[in-house]
Amino acid sequence: MGLSLVPCPEGRIDECVGVFANSSIWDRYFAGGDSLQRSLQTAAGRGELWCALDADDNIAGVMRIVPRGFCGLYHYLALIGVAPGARGQGVGRYMMGEFERMAAADGCRRASLLVSGFNEGARRFYRSLGYWELGVIPGASREGIDEHVMLKDLVPKGAEQ
Repeated sequence: MGLSLVPCPEGRIDECVGVFANSSIWDRYFAGGDSLQRSLQTAAGRGELWCALDADDNIAGVMRIVPRGFCGLYHYLALIGVAPGARGQGVGRYMMGEFERMAAADGCRRASLLVSGFNEGARRFYRSLGYWELGVIPGASREGIDEHVMLKDLVPKGAEQ
């Protein structure tokens, strides 16, 4: 699948919301309201929302990157999702690679993200990409849901700046 990553235009927010349909993130955090739409609109306005587009200009994936959003040190992946029809086709891996390239290009030694405790598949995916767990924050964004802080070293050990 040929993909390109572009800043998400504010006019495509509804399409971005659709990316999260039928996902555990939608079910646990966003079902029944407009909080995701409002969050994505804010992110787009700040230049933090990115879309992976396929060759037909369809949105295959969405991610929110907060530059230096982890303690002012590392770029933080605040949200990522792959469109239902594009799942299992390498879109998530592509977006993660782009996220890491952006972080490295901006001089970050590491990339960071949180992943919900109920999302074991995502945790396995991130570990397969070289992320490691720093710790767990109980109820970080929703009561009863633990968030796992995961980091990836972008600079090889011994080659630190």
